Amino acid sequence: MSNQAPLSIRRLPAARGLAWISGSWELVKRQPLRLLLISLFFQFLLSFSQTGALGLVVILCLPVLSAGLLHAFFIVEHGEKPMLAVLFMPFTAKGSVGSLLLLGGVAMAVALLVITFTLAGQMLDIDPDIIIRIEQGDLEALQLIDPKVMESAVLSMALGAAISGSITYFSVPLIWFRKQKLGRALMMGLRALGRNWKPLLVIGLMLAVLAVPIVLIFGSFYLSALSEGTASTVLGFLLLLIGPMFQLLLFGTQYLAFRDIFGLDEVAGPPSNQSNDQLVA
Repeated sequence: MSNQAPLSIRRLPAARGLAWISGSWELVKRQPLRLLLISLFFQFLLSFSQTGALGLVVILCLPVLSAGLLHAFFIVEHGEKPMLAVLFMPFTAKGSVGSLLLLGGVAMAVALLVITFTLAGQMLDIDPDIIIRIEQGDLEALQLIDPKVMESAVLSMALGAAISGSITYFSVPLIWFRKQKLGRALMMGLRALGRNWKPLLVIGLMLAVLAVPIVLIFGSFYLSALSEGTASTVLGFLLLLIGPMFQLLLFGTQYLAFRDIFGLDEVAGPPSNQSNDQLVA
């Protein structure tokens, strides 16, 4: 994946956003089981983001894992079969892994700053014992928090995630596919977001609509866990299936948007592998 072509940003119409969503679904349908397995393992690793120091490591490595998932779509588009090991391929790329890890640190710092300034000391009013119970997975402890504080916390986390997501949206593939340095990747990525806000807005709106059923299922799952003490198995299975599929749709649109805006014509295809018929390397 050497970068020989000059880096340029294409300005695309709003309708291209719909094409990216439909194109993402078409890519998923080419290798649904393999991509679903990769997405499930991605979700499994992401679940450790709530576990103290290990969680910080997972968040730091998120751009590296994201590059692996984007590369899985790159492989599928070129007619190959992605293996589970593709998720960890960027960790072996000496020229990119450092920039990706540093990007993870930048995104994490930005998100924490946004959350800190948004909450503005509201978390100080929460009993430390309640916070400890929440960190230990006690869902009933959430009912002891002031609803206004909970609402502010959710909004601040959503805002922090949105801003950090915007920072990494094009920066990750620019570092991975086009071998850009962190500073230039951030600058070009933000510039591409500004030039193509119309198709990206279409993506955001469409994905928000598609996310409504997931939010409703998660809400029912959460309320079931609070009221009955145990969560519904059926709702848990639906979340286990729909969540990773939505994640694949999200990453697929990100890959196609990057391909069309920055181009991948000069990027070498995925390396051949004699064990392409295996799911795990």
